[in-house]
Amino acid sequence: MLTARGWWLLVWPGAMAAVAVPFLAFWAPTLAVLALSVLSWFLFEWVLFLVRSRAAMGHLTVERHVHHGDRELPNLWAGLDGIIRVRVRLRSRFRLPVLALADKLPVGLTVAGGSRKAVCTLDPDGTVELEYAVHPTLPGIARFEGLEVRVSDLCGFFYRRWFLRLPTEYLILPPLTDDEGGQRATKRFNSLPPPGVHRLHRPGSGSELLELRDYRPGDPPKTIAWKISARRDRLITKEFENDVPVRCVLFLDASETTRVGEPGDTPLGRLAAIGSGVAQAASATRDLVGLTVFDESAAQTTRPARTRAHTMHLLRTFAETAGRAPPRPPTADAQQLLEHAYPLAQELYPDLLDRKINTRPFWMFWIPLLDSRFGWLVLLFLLSPLLIFKREVTQWVAETGLEWGPRRAQYKGIFALLYLPVFVGTWYWFIYGIRGIFPPRSRRLSQRKQLGALFAALNDDEPAAVGRAMHDDAFFAARAAAFLTEHRVSPPAPVLDEDGNSRYLAAPKVMVLADSLIRTVGTARDNELYVLLIDVAELAGQLEPLVKAIRAAVGRHHQVLVLLPWPADLPPPADPRAPAAGLSRKPPTLGRILEGYLADRYQERFQAARLELVRAGATVVRIEQTDPVRLVLARIDRIRVGGIKR
Repeated sequence: MLTARGWWLLVWPGAMAAVAVPFLAFWAPTLAVLALSVLSWFLFEWVLFLVRSRAAMGHLTVERHVHHGDRELPNLWAGLDGIIRVRVRLRSRFRLPVLALADKLPVGLTVAGGSRKAVCTLDPDGTVELEYAVHPTLPGIARFEGLEVRVSDLCGFFYRRWFLRLPTEYLILPPLTDDEGGQRATKRFNSLPPPGVHRLHRPGSGSELLELRDYRPGDPPKTIAWKISARRDRLITKEFENDVPVRCVLFLDASETTRVGEPGDTPLGRLAAIGSGVAQAASATRDLVGLTVFDESAAQTTRPARTRAHTMHLLRTFAETAGRAPPRPPTADAQQLLEHAYPLAQELYPDLLDRKINTRPFWMFWIPLLDSRFGWLVLLFLLSPLLIFKREVTQWVAETGLEWGPRRAQYKGIFALLYLPVFVGTWYWFIYGIRGIFPPRSRRLSQRKQLGALFAALNDDEPAAVGRAMHDDAFFAARAAAFLTEHRVSPPAPVLDEDGNSRYLAAPKVMVLADSLIRTVGTARDNELYVLLIDVAELAGQLEPLVKAIRAAVGRHHQVLVLLPWPADLPPPADPRAPAAGLSRKPPTLGRILEGYLADRYQERFQAARLELVRAGATVVRIEQTDPVRLVLARIDRIRVGGIKR
């Protein structure tokens, strides 16, 4: 393609040659020779650039590696900087004088150092490396699509752009609890208990001293503190803490409610990060840790264990769960999806959207008359004169010659009535059809045709799918949403319906969670801890199955902790003990009134759901986006050691 500089160099010498060669060749031959020389040199550079760029398109190889420190790893870690190294090699005989590379950054990652772009000169069999650091914040999956390549000549007259597709997905594992501040790294007791055993502040047969008390008849003699008894001149008995085994089972909500949002910034990612911290803290105390991931339809269970391989398996499960695709909207606007899918396709598939191979013929822009719901009325309007005056026209055709005779005026009236509907109908057909040639309809149809051909090529569809994508809005919306989801781009869709309720309530997940919890309680032992990382704030009044399951767990002396996420775009519920805020001086608007109404209604539903769970015997903790994992672990630790505190 020609740049602006190239177009200027082509226009001016071309104009000079057009004027000097036929008119000034005898009077100013120098000007004609100069113009022809510049055009010849320009043509030679053009041909040389085409040869170099075409040879380089199929001979550039890309390798991508992820490093943490000096080690190469197959994944990334949330909260830690990962080094991305991209190596590009040219396996061609031609040299590229100007090569610009840019690695496409996945959604949800930020560049922490280095540069993902480079401009260089690449010789045959030469290599160029890109090195930059990324900083993921939440667990999930990072998808690297490939590199954008731009080739140009030294003078900047021509350029060519294409995309080297190298789709690679890396797991973003949850952050380590040691990096959160050394949680569970300090020794808290004088002696280390057996694996999976915790001391409880109740009398028992443990090894940690709880308190001293007076001797009672029936106490074993080995528990008498003889030195203290001698000083006090009475028998004193030592009481020890009770050692109880505690297993931790996590329940992670992976329903549509938690997957709404941009990839890398969803409630599911925050819940997975907190759940991984809880699992690692439990593993640090040598507890048995289990995990159940559930959604609206099924639950996936990992049996409790305490090995290091089991902990890594849990971290991978958290990352894969957090990287699940966003939910597809129940109803999607085809035009809105087109505005998001077409720029992405232009960036990733410029070769398949090239107008030389993927365009719409000009005659296909014409709008057929029968596409309109009133098209049949126009046809009836055109045919009505022939139906009404059929007898008169037939009689006139039967006459010989063009001499109308005494019925001249009658035939003129008949032809006037015939000509007027035909004239009006023809103009209506012409104006209605020619509208498709002009934007915005022509641009929209062209883009939908190009995307339809792209989807058909990617999915190996039949050619009829291209025409269906052009005219069927539901079919095109489904294909465009699947295309955006595959490339981990959240399809745009309204979260609330016409009544202000969420479109992604996922009410069946309550029954799935209740069944999983009952099944776990049925095979459990004493003193187990169940941590429910769920989002049921808007399901108040529909939690009866979960309430029954929690009551069954508490009735068997288990502890249940429920972690409810709080939306980042809503203010936290006000503290009733805090002083009332002053009146705002800003004038109320419809948007502010509606936003305040939705926030108040969500807070009411949140409090109602929290009250249902607390009455069932669970401890409910509201998790905000700013809460660190260490704070959640401290709350869980208080529950384990001191019992349930509401």
